[in-house]
Amino acid sequence: MVSEQPGSLTTSVHLHAQVQTKSKKTLAKPGVKNIVLVDGVRTPFLLSGTTYADLMPHDLARAALQGLLHRTGLPKDAVDFIIYGTVIQEVKTSNIAREASLGAGFSDRIPAHTVTMACISSNVAMTTGAGLIASGQCDAVVAGGVEFMSDVPIRHSRKMRKTMLALNKAKSLGQRLSLIGSIMAHLTPEVHTHLTPHT
Repeated sequence: MVSEQPGSLTTSVHLHAQVQTKSKKTLAKPGVKNIVLVDGVRTPFLLSGTTYADLMPHDLARAALQGLLHRTGLPKDAVDFIIYGTVIQEVKTSNIAREASLGAGFSDRIPAHTVTMACISSNVAMTTGAGLIASGQCDAVVAGGVEFMSDVPIRHSRKMRKTMLALNKAKSLGQRLSLIGSIMAHLTPEVHTHLTPHT
């Protein structure tokens, strides 16, 4: 997304020409920025547990960012903000946008954050980007979404986590053996769903 302002993307003649030719017929109101969606890319849909099985969500997002740069010729330094949406987050890389943007070669000075709002997370990322442009905070924003079902986080139940933490703090052999004996009752893992407790 970019705001249509002459000279805002002067380093990319190709992109600026695209924005101008596609916005000759516009519904923009006087005094209001005309926000333009320039282009989009995606990675192919594949069955979970197949070709992408050894990747992480930020790997897919990075590939999409690199594809966008290649397809549009957009200079990395022309981007003011990067936003990604996701539903199921991996704890190690909860800010997918940041990890993906750095992996795609964007500067660490470009802010990047990840949003989650059930099934409309990527839409929220895009409307947030449009809002940043409309408010004058940014001229060019990259927004998207990623979901990765090949490695859905599987976690232990809360009782199991409490038992493991207590085991770590146990002082005597008797306490440890007692806690180890209770672990079997809590071994069933919890598979993450896209549902929230109150939805």
